[in-house]
Amino acid sequence: MKNKNSVKNLVLFSGLTVAAMAGVNQYIFASAVSKNALSTDHDFYYDWKLGKIYYTKEGTGSPLLLIHELNPMSCDFEWKKIRKKLSKNHTVYTIDLLGCGRSEKPNFTYTNFLYVQLITDFIRNIIGESCSVVSNGNASSLVLMSSLYQKELFKKILLINPEELAETYHIPEKQEKFQKGFLQLPILGTLFYNFIHSRFVIGRKLKLSQFYQPAHVQDVDIQAFHEASHLGNYRVKYLYGSLKAGYVQIPVVTALQKLSCPIFILGGTGETRIEQTIADYKELNPAITSKLIANTVHYPHMEEPEKTAAAIEAYIQ
Repeated sequence: MKNKNSVKNLVLFSGLTVAAMAGVNQYIFASAVSKNALSTDHDFYYDWKLGKIYYTKEGTGSPLLLIHELNPMSCDFEWKKIRKKLSKNHTVYTIDLLGCGRSEKPNFTYTNFLYVQLITDFIRNIIGESCSVVSNGNASSLVLMSSLYQKELFKKILLINPEELAETYHIPEKQEKFQKGFLQLPILGTLFYNFIHSRFVIGRKLKLSQFYQPAHVQDVDIQAFHEASHLGNYRVKYLYGSLKAGYVQIPVVTALQKLSCPIFILGGTGETRIEQTIADYKELNPAITSKLIANTVHYPHMEEPEKTAAAIEAYIQ
């Protein structure tokens, strides 16, 4: 009888623990999006074949597409400080990539060529003509491969702090596939995702490794990144799992060697190994030009918007 009671108590305790964790998850998702930090007056949706894609369109002139870094906390918010500046002379489009921000977040494995298709389809079906493209971080490899496959859609490419070449080569390993599987667990995986995308962790990451001056990180920046990483409830974790497993990385050596489209690299002086990364890219394609923005790290367009917008304008004019 005593053993039966122990088992019953254990089952009851386990059930209450699971229910409590589920409740915590729901509270985190609800509170993260409660301030509506990502509202905008220029929003549209593109009914793409794999889900609705959020985008904005502003200004007049030659078309310019801004593509944010590919991770769950990123979205078009990172272009907020330069979008209006650039729209004075260009029709500026920003996009939330599938699985990010206000775009849909389907439950499947996200791959590199999925984004190549999305980028080329968006330019062809929404912009409707060739355009210049600016990308940040790991989205740069996706833009390069998109240009390789659909050269006629790209006028000029500007890469902000692109990945090191070694980081674009990645074959998913067993441990990484396990991590992806763990993240897909309904409660534990979601709780782990929420922990590593908490407001505290995001703020600490921005201040310690992605901005040159921690004081430049504003509360609204942290709130926007935190909200982006929680829009769509638990579905936001599927992209993160695919990124951790290496399904989105794509080698760009061939693209760099074959592309005739003008390429410009803009880097932050505080970005890790950026000078070596630029040198490696130029070795494969000597026609590449570059510029460094002083006193910035991963988001020069957020830390030094005036200088970044001027560099972009000078290149694409």
